[in-house]
Amino acid sequence: MHKPCTYARVKYVTTEARSVPNKRDIILEATIRVLRERGLSGLKVEEVARQAEVGKGTVYLYFEDKQDLLKALVEYHTQRFYADAAEITASERPFRERLERLLARRLAFVDEWRGLWAAVAREANPKGQKAWLTGLHQHYQGILERFVASGIASGELRRDLDVTLTAAALAAFGCSPQLDFPREPYIQQLAEVFMKGVCA
Repeated sequence: MHKPCTYARVKYVTTEARSVPNKRDIILEATIRVLRERGLSGLKVEEVARQAEVGKGTVYLYFEDKQDLLKALVEYHTQRFYADAAEITASERPFRERLERLLARRLAFVDEWRGLWAAVAREANPKGQKAWLTGLHQHYQGILERFVASGIASGELRRDLDVTLTAAALAAFGCSPQLDFPREPYIQQLAEVFMKGVCA
């Protein structure tokens, strides 16, 4: 049985951002709105500044260039998802209920990007993309390993499960389907399929 992986948290808050944290977040939220409206090719710093209601120069106080902005955007939204996932999976609720809540949050995260995540990630860090994304994914893997381990400890999941590989399989769940299925039944079916294979 593989041992759960260890991982390092991704640190990305700059000194300037810590001095006025809300403004940095406002710029990042404006960035994803522009991406949804115009796509990656239509992303302009001027439009981000307009949506954030700040001057263009203010954007450059927080981000060196568009690539730096995109990298921070991926990390910002991904870490928010991870924080929610950690809170959901660490709760005292039954494993099945936590699983459904996690899948719902995962689908919301996928919907938030509207298919742009992979393209933005490639643009954000083209040279070191693999190592950077591996670091991000390892964080989620660690959350899921602790989740699976808690289910085994509570007797809700089989004791013979490989924690690392089960967590990796769970990480593959929750990608938004191409067809427009009703959300709640889809989440329940995902949870049912997963639980049929792992429950005690």
